[in-house]
Amino acid sequence: MSAFFRNRIEATIEHLIAVLDQMDGDPDLEPDPIEEQHDREAAEDRASRAFVVAEAKRRYRKNSH
Repeated sequence: MSAFFRNRIEATIEHLIAVLDQMDGDPDLEPDPIEEQHDREAAEDRASRAFVVAEAKRRYRKNSH
């Protein structure tokens, strides 16, 4: 590949990235890696400690009578 075509490809890629940045308004927007997506979803699904304790107390009171 000649240096001319390589430079043209690089310029085209840079131009397309700039177009995407204008479209989404965030120059650093990249999708999270799969591992980070999974970790974030798992963290969002976890109940808070206070909720777990309150639920356990509620079940204990309900079953102790």
